[in-house]
Amino acid sequence: MTELRDLLDLATDRVEAPGGAAAALGSARRRRTARRSLAATATVVVLVTGVALAGRIGGDRTVEPAPAPTSSPTTVVPVAPAIPRSAVHPVWDPRGAEGLPVVELGVPRVMESLTPGTVTRPVAVLDDGSRAVLVSGDGYSEELTLPDGLGGARTVTISPDGQRLVAAGASGFFWRDLDGEWREVDGVPGEARLTWLPDSSGVVARGWPRAVRVDLDGGTVEDVAYLEGVSHIGFGPDGRIVGTEPQLVVEWGDGEEVGRFRTGELEGLILPAVGNDTIAFTRANLVLGDQPADRDGLVAVDRETLETRAYLPVPDDHDYYAFAEELRPLTWLSDDVLAFTVLPEGAPKEYLVTWNAETGELSRVSCWLSGETAVFATDLLGRS
Repeated sequence: MTELRDLLDLATDRVEAPGGAAAALGSARRRRTARRSLAATATVVVLVTGVALAGRIGGDRTVEPAPAPTSSPTTVVPVAPAIPRSAVHPVWDPRGAEGLPVVELGVPRVMESLTPGTVTRPVAVLDDGSRAVLVSGDGYSEELTLPDGLGGARTVTISPDGQRLVAAGASGFFWRDLDGEWREVDGVPGEARLTWLPDSSGVVARGWPRAVRVDLDGGTVEDVAYLEGVSHIGFGPDGRIVGTEPQLVVEWGDGEEVGRFRTGELEGLILPAVGNDTIAFTRANLVLGDQPADRDGLVAVDRETLETRAYLPVPDDHDYYAFAEELRPLTWLSDDVLAFTVLPEGAPKEYLVTWNAETGELSRVSCWLSGETAVFATDLLGRS
């Protein structure tokens, strides 16, 4: 049984910006950053006080009216069902990613050997902290000229539609259209986690403790108080937000909370990738129950009930992949197929891989050097 201090460590918040604070593990790259204490939020894991919720994470996602107060001042949050054995796929070792069958998604298969040239169909950005390049689907790369003074904790990212770039760091927050000039937007938290809106019109930037929504076209910055302190968020195709807190999954629509679940024996869920009906998470094994193949891995759950649809365990429990966030759901390519990235322990390259949650099939899409951060134009994956 994991000791309490380990449970608290594994459930703590993380800061998403590539190159935040020092790595949690020796092999972790710039994107692993400092964590804050769980002590202030531990009580929330068990009870939510004074709030009555529908307990739904999908479906019609309507908010049930709060009942009149009773003698009990608390409402128990629904608990996600445990993982059934029928949903457990064979343990997969990411160190075998190089040997997977290859599937084409319009991304260069090997991004460590790109040809300098004019990028006509941008699909990704690669950044090693000193040099950032725009990557074309046909294998060309073009070095990006970035705003001055971003520093080592910078973030350089491309929009889901591949038409906009954002660069953020010590000198501020900047964005541009691919054929435009960099424009600065004031009032954005420094070294923040950036999450693109589904329509590529802006980003949510979450620093500590402030969270804001940045409208790129209008240049406006709006506080999003309900996302302050939320560990990880993901936007659904419907624009709703799914977020994770220590052993909680919460959904918001139009700024209102519409559902909340305790994760229970699903244990530590982070990095949500939200589809129409399914959410994928990186699962951290906290050893809270007697689960089948109880390891870290990827888990796909029903968006409405959090019932497990499929679970792909990996070796090493919480010692590497979930703890260091080196196994990251990216986007749903279809109702069944998830794209994710993984840096196998000790490997020189990181990989973009697909997982069919229905059949269990794994395929390799692309790879790049482990010292680089890759961000993909997710709307363009699978399109030529």
